[in-house]
Amino acid sequence: MGGDDRAAPKAGPSSTDGGPQQPKGLHRWMKALFDRTPWGKRLNRHAELVRESIRRLDAVEARLDCAEGALRLIQDELGELREHRFVRMEERLDVAEARLTTTSGETSRLRDQVVPAVVGRADALLERLAAELEELGSLVERMLRSEPLPLADNRSVDEGRLASALADVQPALLEAFRGPESEIRHRLDPYLEALRSSAPVLDLGCGRGELLLLLREAGVSATGVEGDAAVAGAARRRGLEVIEGDVLEVLRSVPDGSYGSVTAIHLFEHLETATLLSALAEVRRVLRPGGLIVAECPNPHSLRVGAALYWVDPTHRRPLPPESLELYLTTSGLAVDRRELLHPFPSDQLFTAGVDAPVAADDPRVAALARRLDRVTARFDELVNGPRDYVIWAHRPDGSAA
Repeated sequence: MGGDDRAAPKAGPSSTDGGPQQPKGLHRWMKALFDRTPWGKRLNRHAELVRESIRRLDAVEARLDCAEGALRLIQDELGELREHRFVRMEERLDVAEARLTTTSGETSRLRDQVVPAVVGRADALLERLAAELEELGSLVERMLRSEPLPLADNRSVDEGRLASALADVQPALLEAFRGPESEIRHRLDPYLEALRSSAPVLDLGCGRGELLLLLREAGVSATGVEGDAAVAGAARRRGLEVIEGDVLEVLRSVPDGSYGSVTAIHLFEHLETATLLSALAEVRRVLRPGGLIVAECPNPHSLRVGAALYWVDPTHRRPLPPESLELYLTTSGLAVDRRELLHPFPSDQLFTAGVDAPVAADDPRVAALARRLDRVTARFDELVNGPRDYVIWAHRPDGSAA
Protein backbone atom coordinates (compact mmCIF):
# COMPACT_ATOMS: atom_id res chain seq x y z
CA MET A 1 0.00 0.00 0.00
CA GLY A 2 1.08 3.59 -0.58
CA GLY A 3 1.32 6.31 2.00
CA ASP A 4 -1.62 8.12 0.56
CA ASP A 5 -3.78 5.21 1.32
CA ARG A 6 -2.71 5.13 5.00
CA ALA A 7 -3.45 8.86 5.44
CA ALA A 8 -6.90 8.72 3.91
CA PRO A 9 -9.63 8.40 6.56
CA LYS A 10 -11.71 5.25 6.57
CA ALA A 11 -15.31 5.47 5.61
CA GLY A 12 -17.57 4.99 8.61
CA PRO A 13 -20.60 2.73 8.63
CA SER A 14 -23.58 3.95 6.74
CA SER A 15 -27.00 4.57 8.27
CA THR A 16 -30.06 2.81 7.04
CA ASP A 17 -30.97 5.83 4.89
CA GLY A 18 -27.52 5.88 3.28
CA GLY A 19 -26.21 8.80 5.40
CA PRO A 20 -23.35 8.64 7.86
CA GLN A 21 -24.04 6.77 11.17
CA GLN A 22 -22.96 8.26 14.49
CA PRO A 23 -20.73 6.11 16.68
CA LYS A 24 -22.53 4.27 19.44
CA GLY A 25 -20.33 5.63 22.20
CA LEU A 26 -21.12 9.17 21.16
CA HIS A 27 -24.84 8.37 21.16
CA ARG A 28 -24.66 7.07 24.69
CA TRP A 29 -22.67 10.08 25.82
CA MET A 30 -25.17 12.49 24.33
CA LYS A 31 -28.10 10.59 25.88
CA ALA A 32 -26.48 10.62 29.30
CA LEU A 33 -25.83 14.34 28.93
CA PHE A 34 -29.44 14.90 27.89
CA ASP A 35 -30.72 12.89 30.84
CA ARG A 36 -29.00 15.31 33.19
CA THR A 37 -30.77 18.29 31.71
CA PRO A 38 -34.12 19.42 33.16
CA TRP A 39 -35.80 18.36 29.96
CA GLY A 40 -34.24 14.91 30.12
CA LYS A 41 -35.14 14.41 33.73
CA ARG A 42 -38.72 15.45 33.05
CA LEU A 43 -38.91 13.12 30.05
CA ASN A 44 -37.51 10.21 32.13
CA ARG A 45 -40.07 10.82 34.85
CA HIS A 46 -42.84 10.79 32.26
CA ALA A 47 -41.46 7.59 30.76
CA GLU A 48 -41.31 5.97 34.22
CA LEU A 49 -44.91 7.03 34.92
CA VAL A 50 -45.97 5.54 31.61
CA ARG A 51 -44.26 2.26 32.39
CA GLU A 52 -45.81 2.15 35.91
CA SER A 53 -49.23 2.89 34.42
CA ILE A 54 -48.75 0.05 31.93
CA ARG A 55 -47.81 -2.35 34.75
CA ARG A 56 -50.87 -1.32 36.79
CA LEU A 57 -53.09 -1.67 33.74
CA ASP A 58 -51.74 -5.18 33.22
CA ALA A 59 -52.45 -6.04 36.89
CA VAL A 60 -55.96 -4.57 36.64
CA GLU A 61 -56.61 -6.56 33.45
CA ALA A 62 -55.41 -9.74 35.18
CA ARG A 63 -57.74 -9.09 38.14
CA LEU A 64 -60.60 -8.34 35.77
CA ASP A 65 -59.98 -11.67 34.08
CA CYS A 66 -60.14 -13.45 37.48
CA ALA A 67 -63.29 -11.52 38.42
CA GLU A 68 -64.92 -12.46 35.13
CA GLY A 69 -64.05 -16.14 35.74
CA ALA A 70 -65.45 -16.01 39.27
CA LEU A 71 -68.56 -14.22 38.01
CA ARG A 72 -69.12 -16.95 35.43
CA LEU A 73 -68.78 -19.63 38.14
CA ILE A 74 -71.27 -17.76 40.36
CA GLN A 75 -73.68 -17.50 37.47
CA ASP A 76 -73.37 -21.23 36.80
CA GLU A 77 -73.97 -22.03 40.49
CA LEU A 78 -76.99 -19.74 40.58
CA GLY A 79 -78.38 -21.44 37.52
CA GLU A 80 -77.85 -24.86 39.14
CA LEU A 81 -79.56 -23.69 42.31
CA ARG A 82 -82.47 -22.18 40.40
CA GLU A 83 -82.99 -25.16 38.10
CA HIS A 84 -82.41 -28.10 40.47
CA ARG A 85 -81.83 -27.43 44.14
CA PHE A 86 -84.60 -24.90 44.62
CA VAL A 87 -87.00 -27.27 42.86
CA ARG A 88 -86.05 -30.17 45.13
CA MET A 89 -86.27 -27.92 48.18
CA GLU A 90 -89.76 -26.84 47.20
CA GLU A 91 -90.79 -30.48 46.72
CA ARG A 92 -89.43 -31.41 50.16
CA LEU A 93 -91.20 -28.44 51.72
CA ASP A 94 -94.44 -29.58 50.09
CA VAL A 95 -93.98 -33.10 51.51
CA ALA A 96 -93.15 -31.71 54.97
CA GLU A 97 -96.21 -29.48 54.85
CA ALA A 98 -98.43 -32.43 53.90
CA ARG A 99 -96.99 -34.55 56.71
CA LEU A 100 -97.45 -31.71 59.17
CA THR A 101 -101.08 -31.40 58.12
CA THR A 102 -101.59 -35.15 58.57
CA THR A 103 -99.86 -35.11 61.96
CA SER A 104 -101.94 -32.17 63.09
CA GLY A 105 -105.12 -33.96 62.08
CA GLU A 106 -104.07 -37.18 63.82
CA THR A 107 -103.11 -35.23 66.94
CA SER A 108 -106.50 -33.58 66.98
CA ARG A 109 -108.19 -36.96 66.62
CA LEU A 110 -106.13 -38.40 69.47
CA ARG A 111 -106.85 -35.39 71.68
CA ASP A 112 -110.57 -35.19 70.95
CA GLN A 113 -111.52 -38.87 70.53
CA VAL A 114 -108.96 -41.48 71.48
CA VAL A 115 -107.53 -40.01 74.68
CA PRO A 116 -110.91 -39.31 76.31
CA ALA A 117 -112.05 -42.86 75.51
CA VAL A 118 -108.82 -44.38 76.82
CA VAL A 119 -108.94 -42.28 79.98
CA GLY A 120 -112.54 -43.31 80.56
CA ARG A 121 -111.73 -46.99 80.20
CA ALA A 122 -108.66 -46.61 82.42
CA ASP A 123 -110.74 -44.92 85.10
CA ALA A 124 -113.30 -47.74 84.96
CA LEU A 125 -110.57 -50.38 85.26
CA LEU A 126 -108.91 -48.54 88.11
CA GLU A 127 -112.21 -48.26 89.96
CA ARG A 128 -112.77 -51.99 89.51
CA LEU A 129 -109.25 -52.74 90.68
CA ALA A 130 -109.71 -50.51 93.73
CA ALA A 131 -112.94 -52.33 94.60
CA GLU A 132 -111.25 -55.73 94.29
CA LEU A 133 -108.31 -54.59 96.42
CA GLU A 134 -110.70 -53.24 99.03
CA GLU A 135 -112.54 -56.58 99.10
CA LEU A 136 -109.24 -58.46 99.37
CA GLY A 137 -108.13 -56.16 102.19
CA SER A 138 -111.31 -56.88 104.13
CA LEU A 139 -110.75 -60.62 103.73
CA VAL A 140 -107.15 -60.33 104.94
CA GLU A 141 -108.27 -58.23 107.90
CA ARG A 142 -110.83 -60.88 108.87
CA MET A 143 -108.14 -63.56 108.66
CA LEU A 144 -105.82 -61.54 110.88
CA ARG A 145 -108.66 -61.29 113.41
CA SER A 146 -109.17 -65.08 113.14
CA GLU A 147 -112.70 -64.54 111.88
CA PRO A 148 -114.18 -67.15 109.53
CA LEU A 149 -113.98 -66.25 105.88
CA PRO A 150 -117.26 -65.97 103.93
CA LEU A 151 -117.18 -69.11 101.77
CA ALA A 152 -119.73 -70.13 99.19
CA ASP A 153 -122.11 -72.92 100.09
CA ASN A 154 -120.69 -75.99 98.34
CA ARG A 155 -123.19 -78.47 99.68
CA SER A 156 -124.83 -78.62 96.26
CA VAL A 157 -121.53 -79.79 94.68
CA ASP A 158 -120.90 -83.51 94.76
CA GLU A 159 -117.09 -83.68 94.90
CA GLY A 160 -117.10 -87.41 94.23
CA ARG A 161 -119.19 -87.10 91.09
CA LEU A 162 -117.08 -84.17 89.90
CA ALA A 163 -113.83 -86.12 90.38
CA SER A 164 -115.32 -89.15 88.64
CA ALA A 165 -116.47 -87.04 85.71
CA LEU A 166 -113.04 -85.45 85.31
CA ALA A 167 -111.07 -88.68 85.73
CA ASP A 168 -111.50 -89.81 82.13
CA VAL A 169 -110.53 -86.45 80.66
CA GLN A 170 -107.78 -85.53 83.14
CA PRO A 171 -104.88 -86.57 80.85
CA ALA A 172 -106.41 -84.57 78.01
CA LEU A 173 -106.87 -81.58 80.29
CA LEU A 174 -103.26 -81.85 81.40
CA GLU A 175 -102.05 -81.93 77.81
CA ALA A 176 -104.30 -79.08 76.69
CA PHE A 177 -103.81 -76.61 79.55
CA ARG A 178 -100.37 -77.43 80.92
CA GLY A 179 -98.70 -77.09 77.52
CA PRO A 180 -96.17 -79.21 75.63
CA GLU A 181 -93.55 -80.98 77.74
CA SER A 182 -90.66 -79.16 76.02
CA GLU A 183 -92.19 -75.79 76.90
CA ILE A 184 -92.82 -76.80 80.52
CA ARG A 185 -89.25 -78.04 80.95
CA HIS A 186 -87.94 -74.78 79.52
CA ARG A 187 -90.04 -72.83 82.04
CA LEU A 188 -88.72 -74.97 84.91
CA ASP A 189 -85.03 -74.43 84.08
CA PRO A 190 -84.68 -71.34 86.35
CA TYR A 191 -85.54 -73.48 89.43
CA LEU A 192 -82.82 -76.07 88.82
CA GLU A 193 -79.87 -74.37 90.54
CA ALA A 194 -81.81 -73.52 93.70
CA LEU A 195 -83.22 -77.05 93.96
CA ARG A 196 -79.83 -78.63 93.28
CA SER A 197 -78.53 -77.19 96.55
CA SER A 198 -81.73 -78.13 98.45
CA ALA A 199 -82.08 -81.85 97.77
CA PRO A 200 -83.99 -84.04 98.16
CA VAL A 201 -86.98 -82.48 96.44
CA LEU A 202 -90.67 -83.28 96.91
CA ASP A 203 -92.68 -82.16 93.84
CA LEU A 204 -96.37 -81.81 94.74
CA GLY A 205 -98.75 -82.30 91.81
CA CYS A 206 -95.90 -83.46 89.59
CA GLY A 207 -98.16 -84.26 86.61
CA ARG A 208 -96.23 -85.87 83.77
CA GLY A 209 -92.97 -85.40 85.68
CA GLU A 210 -91.26 -82.64 83.71
CA LEU A 211 -89.53 -81.23 86.79
CA LEU A 212 -88.64 -84.73 88.02
CA LEU A 213 -87.00 -85.52 84.68
CA LEU A 214 -85.07 -82.26 84.78
CA LEU A 215 -83.85 -83.01 88.31
CA ARG A 216 -82.93 -86.61 87.45
CA GLU A 217 -80.80 -85.42 84.51
CA ALA A 218 -79.05 -83.02 86.89
CA GLY A 219 -78.42 -85.81 89.42
CA VAL A 220 -80.81 -84.38 92.04
CA SER A 221 -82.83 -86.79 94.18
CA ALA A 222 -86.56 -86.05 93.79
CA THR A 223 -89.95 -87.62 94.47
CA GLY A 224 -93.28 -86.62 92.97
CA VAL A 225 -96.86 -86.71 94.30
CA GLU A 226 -99.75 -87.05 91.82
CA GLY A 227 -103.41 -87.69 92.54
CA ASP A 228 -104.43 -88.81 89.06
CA ALA A 229 -103.79 -92.53 88.62
CA ALA A 230 -103.31 -92.44 84.84
CA VAL A 231 -100.86 -89.54 84.94
CA ALA A 232 -98.96 -91.02 87.91
CA GLY A 233 -98.69 -94.38 86.13
CA ALA A 234 -97.35 -92.71 82.98
CA ALA A 235 -94.72 -90.90 85.06
CA ARG A 236 -93.64 -94.11 86.81
CA ARG A 237 -93.29 -95.87 83.43
CA ARG A 238 -90.63 -93.27 82.62
CA GLY A 239 -88.65 -94.48 85.62
CA LEU A 240 -89.63 -91.60 87.91
CA GLU A 241 -90.34 -91.98 91.61
CA VAL A 242 -93.98 -90.89 91.96
CA ILE A 243 -96.36 -91.45 94.87
CA GLU A 244 -99.98 -91.77 93.79
CA GLY A 245 -102.47 -90.22 96.18
CA ASP A 246 -104.06 -87.10 97.58
CA VAL A 247 -101.47 -84.38 98.23
CA LEU A 248 -102.58 -83.68 101.80
CA GLU A 249 -102.76 -87.36 102.74
CA VAL A 250 -99.32 -88.05 101.27
CA LEU A 251 -97.82 -85.09 103.11
CA ARG A 252 -99.25 -86.34 106.41
CA SER A 253 -97.47 -89.66 105.88
CA VAL A 254 -94.03 -88.05 105.33
CA PRO A 255 -91.69 -87.92 108.38
CA ASP A 256 -90.65 -84.57 109.83
CA GLY A 257 -87.76 -82.74 108.14
CA SER A 258 -87.47 -85.30 105.32
CA TYR A 259 -86.95 -82.91 102.43
CA GLY A 260 -84.68 -80.01 101.59
CA SER A 261 -87.23 -78.40 99.25
CA VAL A 262 -90.88 -78.71 98.21
CA THR A 263 -92.23 -77.52 94.86
CA ALA A 264 -95.83 -76.83 93.91
CA ILE A 265 -96.03 -75.82 90.26
CA HIS A 266 -99.61 -74.81 89.42
CA LEU A 267 -101.14 -76.86 92.23
CA PHE A 268 -102.43 -74.53 94.94
CA GLU A 269 -105.08 -72.95 92.69
CA HIS A 270 -106.69 -76.42 92.47
CA LEU A 271 -107.15 -76.70 96.26
CA GLU A 272 -109.85 -75.39 98.55
CA THR A 273 -108.66 -72.79 101.03
CA ALA A 274 -108.93 -75.11 104.03
CA THR A 275 -107.05 -77.86 102.19
CA LEU A 276 -104.40 -75.39 101.09
CA LEU A 277 -103.79 -74.13 104.63
CA SER A 278 -103.52 -77.70 105.93
CA ALA A 279 -101.12 -78.62 103.12
CA LEU A 280 -98.89 -75.61 103.87
CA ALA A 281 -98.73 -76.59 107.54
CA GLU A 282 -97.62 -80.08 106.48
CA VAL A 283 -95.09 -78.61 104.05
CA ARG A 284 -93.50 -76.65 106.88
CA ARG A 285 -93.34 -79.83 108.93
CA VAL A 286 -91.72 -82.04 106.27
CA LEU A 287 -89.13 -79.39 105.39
CA ARG A 288 -85.87 -79.39 107.29
CA PRO A 289 -84.86 -76.04 108.89
CA GLY A 290 -83.84 -73.67 106.12
CA GLY A 291 -85.65 -75.83 103.57
CA LEU A 292 -87.07 -74.17 100.45
CA ILE A 293 -90.60 -74.03 99.04
CA VAL A 294 -91.30 -72.87 95.49
CA ALA A 295 -94.95 -72.15 94.62
CA GLU A 296 -95.98 -71.10 91.11
CA CYS A 297 -99.58 -70.04 90.27
CA PRO A 298 -101.50 -68.13 87.58
CA ASN A 299 -101.41 -64.37 88.05
CA PRO A 300 -105.00 -63.13 88.61
CA HIS A 301 -103.83 -59.50 88.63
CA SER A 302 -103.57 -59.81 84.85
CA LEU A 303 -107.14 -59.23 83.68
CA ARG A 304 -106.56 -61.45 80.67
CA VAL A 305 -105.62 -64.31 83.00
CA GLY A 306 -107.97 -63.73 85.91
CA ALA A 307 -111.04 -63.03 83.77
CA ALA A 308 -110.51 -65.52 80.94
CA LEU A 309 -107.56 -67.91 80.70
CA TYR A 310 -107.79 -69.03 84.34
CA TRP A 311 -111.30 -70.42 83.86
CA VAL A 312 -110.42 -72.50 80.81
CA ASP A 313 -109.28 -75.28 83.17
CA PRO A 314 -112.42 -76.60 84.95
CA THR A 315 -110.31 -78.04 87.79
CA HIS A 316 -109.31 -74.57 88.99
CA ARG A 317 -111.11 -73.60 92.21
CA ARG A 318 -110.76 -69.83 92.40
CA PRO A 319 -108.01 -67.31 91.55
CA LEU A 320 -105.28 -67.18 94.17
CA PRO A 321 -103.74 -63.68 94.39
CA PRO A 322 -100.05 -63.63 95.36
CA GLU A 323 -100.84 -61.47 98.40
CA SER A 324 -103.20 -64.16 99.73
CA LEU A 325 -100.69 -66.95 99.13
CA GLU A 326 -97.94 -64.98 100.88
CA LEU A 327 -100.27 -64.51 103.85
CA TYR A 328 -101.10 -68.24 103.91
CA LEU A 329 -97.38 -69.11 103.82
CA THR A 330 -96.60 -66.68 106.65
CA THR A 331 -99.44 -67.88 108.89
CA SER A 332 -98.24 -71.47 108.29
CA GLY A 333 -94.86 -70.66 109.84
CA LEU A 334 -92.91 -70.15 106.61
CA ALA A 335 -90.83 -67.10 105.76
CA VAL A 336 -91.47 -65.49 102.37
CA ASP A 337 -88.28 -64.54 100.54
CA ARG A 338 -89.46 -62.94 97.30
CA ARG A 339 -92.11 -62.88 94.60
CA GLU A 340 -91.45 -62.88 90.86
CA LEU A 341 -93.71 -62.38 87.83
CA LEU A 342 -93.27 -64.94 85.07
CA HIS A 343 -94.12 -65.67 81.44
CA PRO A 344 -95.16 -62.33 79.89
CA PHE A 345 -97.41 -62.35 76.86
CA PRO A 346 -95.69 -61.99 73.46
CA SER A 347 -94.94 -58.39 72.56
CA ASP A 348 -97.14 -58.54 69.45
CA GLN A 349 -100.16 -59.16 71.69
CA LEU A 350 -99.69 -55.98 73.75
CA PHE A 351 -101.44 -52.65 73.28
CA THR A 352 -98.03 -51.12 72.58
CA ALA A 353 -97.34 -53.56 69.72
CA GLY A 354 -96.42 -51.75 66.52
CA VAL A 355 -96.25 -48.32 68.17
CA ASP A 356 -93.47 -46.25 66.64
CA ALA A 357 -90.82 -44.55 68.71
CA PRO A 358 -91.99 -41.21 70.15
CA VAL A 359 -91.46 -38.29 67.80
CA ALA A 360 -90.26 -34.99 69.18
CA ALA A 361 -92.95 -32.34 68.92
CA ASP A 362 -92.38 -28.61 68.84
CA ASP A 363 -95.69 -27.94 70.58
CA PRO A 364 -95.26 -28.78 74.30
CA ARG A 365 -98.97 -29.58 74.55
CA VAL A 366 -98.66 -32.24 71.86
CA ALA A 367 -95.56 -33.69 73.57
CA ALA A 368 -97.33 -33.79 76.93
CA LEU A 369 -100.36 -35.45 75.33
CA ALA A 370 -98.14 -38.07 73.69
CA ARG A 371 -96.42 -38.85 77.00
CA ARG A 372 -99.76 -39.17 78.76
CA LEU A 373 -101.03 -41.49 76.05
CA ASP A 374 -97.90 -43.65 76.39
CA ARG A 375 -98.42 -43.89 80.16
CA VAL A 376 -102.06 -44.84 79.74
CA THR A 377 -101.18 -47.49 77.15
CA ALA A 378 -98.47 -48.95 79.39
CA ARG A 379 -100.92 -48.99 82.32
CA PHE A 380 -103.44 -50.82 80.15
CA ASP A 381 -100.86 -53.46 79.31
CA GLU A 382 -99.98 -53.79 83.00
CA LEU A 383 -103.63 -54.33 83.98
CA VAL A 384 -104.86 -56.37 81.03
CA ASN A 385 -101.77 -58.10 79.63
CA GLY A 386 -99.66 -58.54 82.76
CA PRO A 387 -97.41 -61.62 83.13
CA ARG A 388 -99.36 -64.88 83.12
CA ASP A 389 -97.86 -66.47 86.25
CA TYR A 390 -96.08 -65.66 89.47
CA VAL A 391 -93.77 -67.62 91.77
CA ILE A 392 -93.21 -67.18 95.49
CA TRP A 393 -89.99 -68.34 97.13
CA ALA A 394 -90.20 -69.12 100.85
CA HIS A 395 -88.33 -71.21 103.42
CA ARG A 396 -88.75 -72.79 106.80
CA PRO A 397 -86.92 -70.60 109.33
CA ASP A 398 -84.14 -72.24 111.34
CA GLY A 399 -85.29 -73.44 114.73
CA SER A 400 -89.03 -73.32 113.91
CA ALA A 401 -91.08 -75.97 115.65
CA ALA A 402 -92.09 -79.00 113.66
